[in-house]
Amino acid sequence: MEVGDNISGFTLESKKWISDIQSTSMIFKHNKSGAKLVYLQNDDENKVFSISFRTPVNDNTGVNHIIEHSVLCGSKDYPVKDPFLIMTKQSLSTFLNAFTGPDFTMYPVASKNDKDFNNLMSVYLDAVFCPNIIKDPKILKQEGWHYEVNSKTGELNYNGIVYNEMKGSYSSPQVLLSNTINQSLFNDNSYKFESGGNPDNIPDLTYEKFIKTYQKYYVPSNSSIYLYGKLDIYNSLKFMNDKYLSKAKKVNVDSKIKLENKYMKKVEKTALYPVAKTASTSNMTYLSANYLIDKIPSAQDVLGFQILQEILLNTKSSSLRKTLHDNGIGANVYASFNPSTLQPTFSIIATNANESQKHQFKNLVDDALKQVVKDGFDKETVNSVLSALELSLRTQNSDANRGMNYMLTALNSWNYDINPTEYLEITPSLKKIKSQLNDKYFEKLVQKYLLDNEHNSLVVLKPSSGLNEIKEEVLKKKLAVYKKSLSQTQLTSIKKDTEELKKWQGTVDTKEKLSKLPTLTRKDIKLKEEEIPTIEKIEQGTKVLSHPIFTNGISYYNLYFDSSNVPQNKVLYLKLLASILGNVNTQKYNPMQISNKMMKYTGGMVFNSTAFRSNASSDEYAPKISICASSLNSTLPEALDLLSEIMNHSVFNDKPRMKALIKTLRVNYESMFVNQGNTLAINRTLSYLSNSGKYKDLNSIPYYDFICDLDDNYESRFDEMVTNLSDVSNIVFNKKGLVVSYTGDEKNYEKFIYNFNKFKETINDKKFTKQIYKFDFSNKNEAFVIPSQVQYVVKAGNFTKSGYTYNGHMKVLENILNSDYLWKELRVKGGAYGGSINFTKDEILFYSYRDPNLKETLDTFEGVVKFLKEFSADDKEMTNYIIGTIGNMDYLKGPYVKGILGDNMYFSGTTQKDIQKIRDEVLATKASDIRELAGLLDVVIKQNLHCVVGSETKINNNKNLFDKIIVPIKKPK
Repeated sequence: MEVGDNISGFTLESKKWISDIQSTSMIFKHNKSGAKLVYLQNDDENKVFSISFRTPVNDNTGVNHIIEHSVLCGSKDYPVKDPFLIMTKQSLSTFLNAFTGPDFTMYPVASKNDKDFNNLMSVYLDAVFCPNIIKDPKILKQEGWHYEVNSKTGELNYNGIVYNEMKGSYSSPQVLLSNTINQSLFNDNSYKFESGGNPDNIPDLTYEKFIKTYQKYYVPSNSSIYLYGKLDIYNSLKFMNDKYLSKAKKVNVDSKIKLENKYMKKVEKTALYPVAKTASTSNMTYLSANYLIDKIPSAQDVLGFQILQEILLNTKSSSLRKTLHDNGIGANVYASFNPSTLQPTFSIIATNANESQKHQFKNLVDDALKQVVKDGFDKETVNSVLSALELSLRTQNSDANRGMNYMLTALNSWNYDINPTEYLEITPSLKKIKSQLNDKYFEKLVQKYLLDNEHNSLVVLKPSSGLNEIKEEVLKKKLAVYKKSLSQTQLTSIKKDTEELKKWQGTVDTKEKLSKLPTLTRKDIKLKEEEIPTIEKIEQGTKVLSHPIFTNGISYYNLYFDSSNVPQNKVLYLKLLASILGNVNTQKYNPMQISNKMMKYTGGMVFNSTAFRSNASSDEYAPKISICASSLNSTLPEALDLLSEIMNHSVFNDKPRMKALIKTLRVNYESMFVNQGNTLAINRTLSYLSNSGKYKDLNSIPYYDFICDLDDNYESRFDEMVTNLSDVSNIVFNKKGLVVSYTGDEKNYEKFIYNFNKFKETINDKKFTKQIYKFDFSNKNEAFVIPSQVQYVVKAGNFTKSGYTYNGHMKVLENILNSDYLWKELRVKGGAYGGSINFTKDEILFYSYRDPNLKETLDTFEGVVKFLKEFSADDKEMTNYIIGTIGNMDYLKGPYVKGILGDNMYFSGTTQKDIQKIRDEVLATKASDIRELAGLLDVVIKQNLHCVVGSETKINNNKNLFDKIIVPIKKPK
């Protein structure tokens, strides 16, 4: 295929090899429709397709976000209500989703199976070009918003999937900060609006505006099509041309993003974010200095800014970071560069500051930037960041999901009519940057785009106690007034619309409609489970797990230290130890030097306190301190020397440093409770069931309470803390019980072992007594109140103690419930953003995500038993469920993930034979096997164990469901 060739209506406009991504880039233009297409040709079996549309917005109704959801609800060729859901449960896809960006909407799919890939591409193309939304307004009501009259209270409410998703999103200060930054920098174009939708404005969206927006942007002339991997490009081009593009006319779509006019004065903007009524508002303000890059930067400068954010603020050796910390501004400071808009933005952010510090913050930032331009950046820091970047380039070519990553990078330029490969070619830009280091390249970036940039802003995001409750009350009154203004006829019409919507949601697609969806057969399924190579060896008395896998010259190594010898009253110090290692002084290095060496010699070094559950029982587990790292083979000696220094010679008695770290840990956990309420609820519920669940939950609420106690009583607890950290470190970092894992090229194994054995000589070999931990299981059915407008509802139970045994049928049941019953009841009817069921070897876990409901969701979980008793499926339907299950099992695994999975198998006592047995049982599952699991679910549900994280109002309205209601976030003393 040569430049200028015409293939099925497409003209090949350019073709070139891109070494950085080991791919040949082919850029096409469809002659008749004007559609753009890029194909990255390589030998990757994981093929990717996406179609994107440039979709600027002019309000906060979230119209593009709602369209993204809605076009996947049936189309001309596939007239079922939810082809997205059906393909999810009967496909071998490795990715199947859609994204709404600030100015684009993207529909990507991926699969290793050729037939499956073509099926998915067909469904998605029909969805975007021929959706059912044109003729069915109920789709907007379901996916976007609709009025609903509460049958019990008679109150008028809003409901809808995107509406509830964004209510959850708007509880996050990070989301609100990002929105406020955009509002402060953009006044003339679409970026001042929330593309996802503001829940206050989503109900302003009309069906007419919804359809008009779709018809304007969803045309081939406004599309960008991406293909990647080892695929038949001729067949793909022919299909797209013959089926869709040849029937379209080239039209001029007004979707070009307008450049923001340059401000001539600085802007200051203040906004609020919600915190619980009981939470402190002191030192909880976000301060952000923001800059608009006033022209589209070159590929070199985009890469330059990505490096600049690291050397300027995101490394411990940053002078700006030190300046802000020394002046007591923010528990955490960081820089953020966003290249995903026409004009990128750059922000310097301090969290957990005071509003009164805003002008001091801005002045310190300006002074520090001037100083760094005058004195220059620390050369060691710059070189370390560049070394880390070069290692990441090598890593990306063995990343299992690289096709998706390249897709998103390509769109960062392509969406603005710049060559899609512009930002994929990193090496040329990196060479230019290196050649200009002596000419103060980074200092000039700071001077030109930050110091001399008049288009900048100062954003202050302040906490507001009970803000969500206030907004709920305002909305409640607004809807009550609106309801009062309605005539009886209008109110009856709303009730009728709701009934019709629920009736439509409850109808089942006919077999005739279902048969139109493309499917696979059992012949398309791989019968054998992929084997992860694990060779167990003993090297000078230490167990080594070797995973000989191609890693492009990178060594991944994990060290698992036995922590079961730590006394129970000191177990919480394990998490603290893991959190501070690498962030405190050692005998040789300060944190800045450690950070630079870590970037120079490793691809990262992660310390964690964890536990491996036994395959036999969740009451059996192996507590560990794990250290996960990676290095080029050439830097292994330096990397292991650094690790030895951190492990053996960290200094815990630096009083100011330890105080700052503990304060940061406290803040991070409080943010996690709000942003990841589902994680809190899941861990807590599992703690009701088993010893391993209890141990894992120690890293959640108990650890947060422990950190708060240290923070509030720092002076009196300091000496005790230092002693305990030293004791725990001495116990854990021990040769006895150490297991090491190596993932990499087989030829480099001996070099790794040679360096590891030298490293091991620095570790002590003392003998300690194994501890038996005892836990209190009296707590159950708790509710945790967070500043949120939605809930995270979890229910769980153990089935092995009632005589049941885990098997592969349960994996098929997961797929059936997740893609059928729970999807329809929680998301489609209930309006939750998501929900799921998961089986472990002896436990079942139900959960919902960003859910407007609480009691209704628990009732839905209980309804599973009835659904299973009445379950029926013919051979074709069971085949589809099985195919989807295998697709879930065969997810993408890169070298690092494979190594981790191999380690998990070893510690849990799982064999390849065990995994193959489950796969065989999946393949043999019949409808009767699913029905027989109703008894197991009934046993679990009757255990009546649940936990909810959510809003104060909803929890208090259902307080009879809980033994205890807790506000987890504490006010500092």
